Amino acid sequence: MTYAVELPARGPEDWAAWSASLAARIRSLGPEEDVLVSIPGVTRPHMLRQSRIFGLIPASMEDTSPWVRIRRDEEHAVAELIGSENFGGDYLLATEDEDRIDALGWRRPGNDPIEARIWSRWFPDDVPASAYLSLSDARAAADLVTRTLREVFVLTD
Repeated sequence: MTYAVELPARGPEDWAAWSASLAARIRSLGPEEDVLVSIPGVTRPHMLRQSRIFGLIPASMEDTSPWVRIRRDEEHAVAELIGSENFGGDYLLATEDEDRIDALGWRRPGNDPIEARIWSRWFPDDVPASAYLSLSDARAAADLVTRTLREVFVLTD
């Protein structure tokens, strides 16, 4: 079951309250549940197919919005961030955006065929000390999502 949140292009009025609400939702995830946060007002073109036959068949493009998903994986919360076209993902990011994502603590994609196109981060990062997720880990996951949305994707004043 997915709990979907769509942010306006400029984000929520109160980021701190939004982050606290997200932390509570992350902490209450049941097995196989996730929270998907998207920003439909911030789109960029993504190429689905290159042009063919010397341009007679044009390239196929679609607008793609950024998203972050937090899913429960047994006793962990796994945060996943849309991948950059630079490594096969669906969202066109500048090198500066990728550097900001790295600086926030996301792990770059690895060699796994599915995870090879998205950034990820596990909470807790080690063996869990509690049944599912401590309040501090839920807050850390929500803070990572909030900072990523604000600092990379959302236009704020």
